[in-house]
Amino acid sequence: MEDRELLQRIIGVVLMLLLLVACSAPASSSMEPTTSTDVESTGYELIAFYSDRDGNPEIYTYNVNTTQVTRLTDAPAFDDSPALSPDGSRIVFLTARHDPQPMFPNLKYEIYVINVDGSNLTRLTSTDAAEDHPSWSPDGNRILFDADYDGDGYYEIYVMNADGSNLTRLTFNDSSDQFADWSPDGERIAYSSYIDGNWDIYVMDADGDNPHRLSDSTDWKLFPAWSPDGNLIAFNGLAPHSGNTDVYVMNADGSDVRQLTDVSGFDENPAWSPDGSQIVFQTSRDGNFEIYVMNADGSDVHPLAVHAADELWPSWVKGVVQD
Repeated sequence: MEDRELLQRIIGVVLMLLLLVACSAPASSSMEPTTSTDVESTGYELIAFYSDRDGNPEIYTYNVNTTQVTRLTDAPAFDDSPALSPDGSRIVFLTARHDPQPMFPNLKYEIYVINVDGSNLTRLTSTDAAEDHPSWSPDGNRILFDADYDGDGYYEIYVMNADGSNLTRLTFNDSSDQFADWSPDGERIAYSSYIDGNWDIYVMDADGDNPHRLSDSTDWKLFPAWSPDGNLIAFNGLAPHSGNTDVYVMNADGSDVRQLTDVSGFDENPAWSPDGSQIVFQTSRDGNFEIYVMNADGSDVHPLAVHAADELWPSWVKGVVQD
């Protein structure tokens, strides 16, 4: 429990830095958002993210083809942690808009989904607990997330249908299991667990069977992300108490761990480009949080676009061409 509380404090400090930087940032921007009605509907690649560029954390998309930025949500509460559906038509995200007594950073999140044009905002969960880290199945029919529904102080991994029905619990441990991500073939789930006294990456079958550990070191390994071909897993590496995170990648069997970034501060939350050639991530290397892109081998690191506020939690997909 002590390390779980430390992890929460680290995340809280990062988010507090986000707000402090944003409050002092100028309002000018090299990427001005448009209204949601301007979203390109054919032949696009989108990166979803959340930002406080308009004074409050909201969900945005960045069109890789046109560089157009679009704000999708507009609520006084936190909207964050977006994940694009595999076909690029919807975004699942967390919101604290129903928290009766919001006390940052300990917010009571619920899960919502919204179309990428900003329409059809739908609430999927309504519980007394806080949900966290939603993630789509490769077919777009189900959503993974973690929550402490039994109130034992530990988060477990759950799955539900994309409409919020058929809730199923996948892990049953006396420790936290979190940050799950589906393999591209839908057969396996990677996640972070503290079951062995350290935050390591595990893989289990999609039904929760056959869990096994991939990593084993004193560093924490968080937020695993499968490559589109299923051969690699990117993740955050963090030495406890260091105040520094970097992006790593390893083979899907846990072998050949490689460090891709090595700068002071936070490089975290990696997500793959649709073709697997690049990795997008958030970084504090420039004083505020920006979204950066690099090649899958760690080369050619550069900002996606520069903004005075903060951008976090990128998710990258190629949208299906619509008639």
